Amino acid sequence: MTDAIDIRTDLRPGDLGRLIALHGTAYIDDDAHFGIAFEAHVAGTVAEFILENKGRGRVWLAEKAGELVGCAAMVDRGGRGQLRWVLVAPEARGFGLGKKLVTDAIDYAKAQGWDEVTLETTEGLDASMAIYRDLGFHITSEADRDLWNGKQKLFVMVKRFD
Repeated sequence: MTDAIDIRTDLRPGDLGRLIALHGTAYIDDDAHFGIAFEAHVAGTVAEFILENKGRGRVWLAEKAGELVGCAAMVDRGGRGQLRWVLVAPEARGFGLGKKLVTDAIDYAKAQGWDEVTLETTEGLDASMAIYRDLGFHITSEADRDLWNGKQKLFVMVKRFD
């Protein structure tokens, strides 16, 4: 990673589509590949964020030379935050970008005065799980669910602010 990565929070036309596309392509070459159904799931949650939630919260977009290489969001769920769409493209992994995006999102949630942040994640995303645990998230429930690529363990994690 010789070029600088810029992180911005202002949404521009086309950004939501790029975020969805990144989720559709980022896992192609690894064991966690979720497939086209996962991309459609992300599209639905992004649409819900804008159309039903009125975009309450913040989205972080990490770009290298104009190319989207990472993202995260904190969605306002009425007194608490929901961490969503945390993803770093394979070529940008291993440099601390994922942890930076999640830390920025947590800092935003604290600044809103929220009591907690929740997230959902699945098995097989070990690097993400390590970041969440390192930043104080704890598993509050887990269940086997039929997801976009078959039966998979779904974890709900929470970070509470004292």
